[in-house]
Amino acid sequence: MSLSLSLIYFYFSPLPLPVLTISVAIVIGVILHAGNHLACDFPRLINESNDTYDHYLKDDFGSHKPNYINLVRGIEGVTGILMVICMTIAFTLATRWFRWSLIKLPKPLDRLTGFNAFWYSHHLFVVVYILLIIHGMYLYMVHIWYLKTVYLDILSFS
Repeated sequence: MSLSLSLIYFYFSPLPLPVLTISVAIVIGVILHAGNHLACDFPRLINESNDTYDHYLKDDFGSHKPNYINLVRGIEGVTGILMVICMTIAFTLATRWFRWSLIKLPKPLDRLTGFNAFWYSHHLFVVVYILLIIHGMYLYMVHIWYLKTVYLDILSFS
């Protein structure tokens, strides 16, 4: 096992290796997906020439070219950020320090540690699935519902 995998396993042990693999894959996927939007798609859209914007993008984004904040404040941005927050809470409470109550927090924050906090935080994935459906329903530049990839994603998790 490589050093990086050993460190990941140390933080989350004794989670079964398949659970650990899936959680790390989710984190990598979220970083790539959000990073692509925040570092590539949004700046490219914002810096597009007015002629190109009017010809290709006006129907999807409106007559005024959006700025960075408008894109993040949209339904897609808000649902994406909420999904990341929910997954971060579940991922953090899955660490051995929180799951085994190794961190001693002052009252009433002491309830954020222990197996129950870990268990109940994973119920946030119901919220994440609902947000994922909403996030995908407002996909830009695809107007036919069955071409929106979120439905394929949901089916693959079922």
